[in-house]
Amino acid sequence: MRNSMLLILALFSAPVLSKEDCGPESIGLEKSSNVAEKLYYTGTCHYRNEDYELSARSWEELSNLKKVDPEFQGLQVDVLNNLGYLTFFGFGIKQNQQLAVSYWVKAVSLGHYESEYHLCHAYADKEQSTYNLAKARKHCEKALLIYKGMENPDKDIMSTLKKYNAQVNG
Repeated sequence: MRNSMLLILALFSAPVLSKEDCGPESIGLEKSSNVAEKLYYTGTCHYRNEDYELSARSWEELSNLKKVDPEFQGLQVDVLNNLGYLTFFGFGIKQNQQLAVSYWVKAVSLGHYESEYHLCHAYADKEQSTYNLAKARKHCEKALLIYKGMENPDKDIMSTLKKYNAQVNG
């Protein structure tokens, strides 16, 4: 009886513990898929698997591509935000909050709204080495305006933005 229970546990827990295959075909891409698309979605798959180092590698390669088809330039901007997050918190790569901020500043300059939220956090959180009250006011106010203008803003993000705005303007 005990051996059969162990076998059942092993059979049903293995899929839960296994990681998603991040090969291009496994994630719905073809050999002919654009390189930017492959790097973005491969990195995203690795991120879901919590293989942050592999995720960062794919996304860094995409961020460094010199020529990206206009159709996929949005993916290149998205990875700046993602790399900022990994770098700020040190997930899979060396933590470097100044570099993370530079990723987010570049992403914001290219129209990425979530990066504005991350800059708000980076500058408004007194526990972070990037704390800067003057910059926090600007980025938190802008992020709050962006999220207020959304049809269905994330409630947790809105709560955090309201908290930071009250803190930096109070």
